[in-house]
Amino acid sequence: MPLPDDFNEWEFLQDTVRRWHNKAVTQWFKNQPVDDISTPKRALRHACTMKDGDTSTMTMMRLWLFEVTAGHTQSLQTPIYGIPVTELQRDFKFRPQIKLYFKEPYSFEKHGDGTEQVRGEISFRIMNKTAETISRTDAVEYAREIKNEFATPPLIWKKGKYKCTYLDLDNGFDLRLLCVSKTEGISTVQSILKIVDKTYNDNNFQFIENTKEFPANPGTHRVYGRTVKKFRQRPTADVKFTHAQLLIPGQVKPVNLVGLNGRLRSVIENVTAA
Repeated sequence: MPLPDDFNEWEFLQDTVRRWHNKAVTQWFKNQPVDDISTPKRALRHACTMKDGDTSTMTMMRLWLFEVTAGHTQSLQTPIYGIPVTELQRDFKFRPQIKLYFKEPYSFEKHGDGTEQVRGEISFRIMNKTAETISRTDAVEYAREIKNEFATPPLIWKKGKYKCTYLDLDNGFDLRLLCVSKTEGISTVQSILKIVDKTYNDNNFQFIENTKEFPANPGTHRVYGRTVKKFRQRPTADVKFTHAQLLIPGQVKPVNLVGLNGRLRSVIENVTAA
């Protein structure tokens, strides 16, 4: 329908921002009462909540206060156990490696309660190259193949409860994928093989049947005096390709091959996608 004659862009924008922002504030401060500034945390909720009469400056201040100062943005970043790259490369020797990353698109209805977005990662080795022989020309070629196969349009990997493996160590493949079906597993493997121009061999593929139940909502348990959600095991979700990197032993920073919508800087192929 066309915009009404009295349509006000600022009022519409402010109302939309306020509505979605305040939903997140309500969830974040769900244990704090409304319109109460008797304690620091209650006062913080009140200060973070956007009001209809806010100016644009107040809207931005409340947004910054909530996302940065109160720590909401930090809560969206999953903590990662790891070691410095330099220590890893000092202790382990490996062939150049390509990593493909996937992530479930965010939905407020599905993830607004704190449910994590499902992620996926697929990696394989480039066995015919070493740190000494791999070149920028090779990286450009890998980037183009990944762009064509995974980014235009972004490939959807349907993750599920069934395990699919593809073992071809001579060519650097030890793939272990969770998929919704055998067909989905084969299709995903074939897309990966195209990056380095390898032929699919059905003898290397295995589909492992699984009759175990993995509930979408596994319930809660007590951790450190708080009731928290249990981790979901093998969640079913459509995860979308987001970016790809090339890891080279002896080089600390990865080579960014493909990124969607400006996700990566200094990337060989940047793709604008819906």
